[in-house]
Amino acid sequence: MIDWQAGYRSEWRVYRVSRETWADAGEVLGVSSVRVERSDDGDAPELESGALSLDMDPLDEFGEGYVRIAMVATQGGETERVDVATLLASATGSDVDRSVAATDVTCRSVLHPAATTLLTLGSYAPMGADGVAWAAGVLRACLNAPVVAEGSFVLDSHYVFDDGASALAAAWRVLRAGGHTIQVEGDGTVRILPQPDEPALELSRASARLLHNGVRRELDYSDVPNRYRAVENGVEAVAVNDDPDSVTSTVQRGWVRDAPLDSSPLRVGGETLAAYCARRLEEESTVRDERSYSREWWPGVYPGSLVRGTLGGVGLDGDLRVTRQTVTCDHGLVVEETAGREVHTWVRT
Repeated sequence: MIDWQAGYRSEWRVYRVSRETWADAGEVLGVSSVRVERSDDGDAPELESGALSLDMDPLDEFGEGYVRIAMVATQGGETERVDVATLLASATGSDVDRSVAATDVTCRSVLHPAATTLLTLGSYAPMGADGVAWAAGVLRACLNAPVVAEGSFVLDSHYVFDDGASALAAAWRVLRAGGHTIQVEGDGTVRILPQPDEPALELSRASARLLHNGVRRELDYSDVPNRYRAVENGVEAVAVNDDPDSVTSTVQRGWVRDAPLDSSPLRVGGETLAAYCARRLEEESTVRDERSYSREWWPGVYPGSLVRGTLGGVGLDGDLRVTRQTVTCDHGLVVEETAGREVHTWVRT
């Protein structure tokens, strides 16, 4: 096995992917640059995107299809292939010079078809259903990529989706309600799993060679509300953070910062409208204490994974959950990563 903390030689390959078998289906030649972006920002993230640049014959057409980006690493007598990402690719333009078309290829996540498939009007996830199985079924109906599901939980109420909701948005909404997440592996497998609670990577003195110089910290309370209002059937309820020990409270700030008025509350577990407002204010009072850094490649780390830091001298301490990555494919793999932990500025009593 390759020791990813030590030096290694790398070669790049980009392959077409068969929709029927999900296996490699011929190499894409002429690739000059590769970039992969990962993020779980937003309510229904597609998790991955990317870009390729390749030189082609001007008479050839790239077409649309799935591609798999792979690195072959060699270290001493060991050779290992790493599937970095599998993406849905389509050419978006080219510059032709001296009988060579320098072609730009835009890459989207294998989840993209689920983001563009809208549910029928009135769609809902039924009370009593297994949320993991339900979400996996919705995704399998849209995707070419294989979907693997781990864990289960029971929905305690009907989840009715807004008109125009996508299959991906519905799956995310249900899974998050049950403490589950989605990850897309390098070979394009879509994995549904409980939110990870064990680290996929430890950044310690023993592994410090993975980390490049410089760590940036970001912690922003400015958009945190201290009052939440909801209206249901003409009845209004309010929750207010007036805790003098909270940095975002009306007492500490000296002024009220309202969350947007909630006119379509989704109450769960028999909670009252007032309890719903308190729960939502607690959720909106949660911010991320983030670290951004650059490191060498380590397998199995995706948005949603935990990174455990024991390098307090550079601000990497405790468990941090990955939110964003940029993977640059050059001499080896370099990962620009953002990870953080939740900070609760107000907790309901």
